[in-house]
Amino acid sequence: MDVERLQKIIDWMQRSPLQELEIVEGDFRTRLVRGRQAEVTSIPAATQPVPGTEVTAPSYGIVHLSPAPGAEPFVAIGSRVEVGQTLCVIEAMKVFSPIEADKAGTVSAILVAAGAEVSAGQPIIRLD
Repeated sequence: MDVERLQKIIDWMQRSPLQELEIVEGDFRTRLVRGRQAEVTSIPAATQPVPGTEVTAPSYGIVHLSPAPGAEPFVAIGSRVEVGQTLCVIEAMKVFSPIEADKAGTVSAILVAAGAEVSAGQPIIRLD
């Protein structure tokens, strides 16, 4: 998909009420997710993994992807995680709640930006 066409789709999505849009065109898949920072990926369809489990925010708050500013993130795309491993932290009213993996897997997507506000039930991280 060319950049000009992708920009037109992004502009259209900004005017629409859609929260998420996925386009499969030949060997490529493009996925846009509305939020403070949209995830845009285009990978050959033949290499796409089977959809995994989405880890969701248990409550409203600010998501922290690392334990401290400037520190390495808890996880990155491609990281192997075990049950109980901290994936991120959600801060609400100065209370920091760790979000832990409830299953082992590999991080295939981080769906929010560091410092983004999240709502209860909003997908944060995808595990395969």
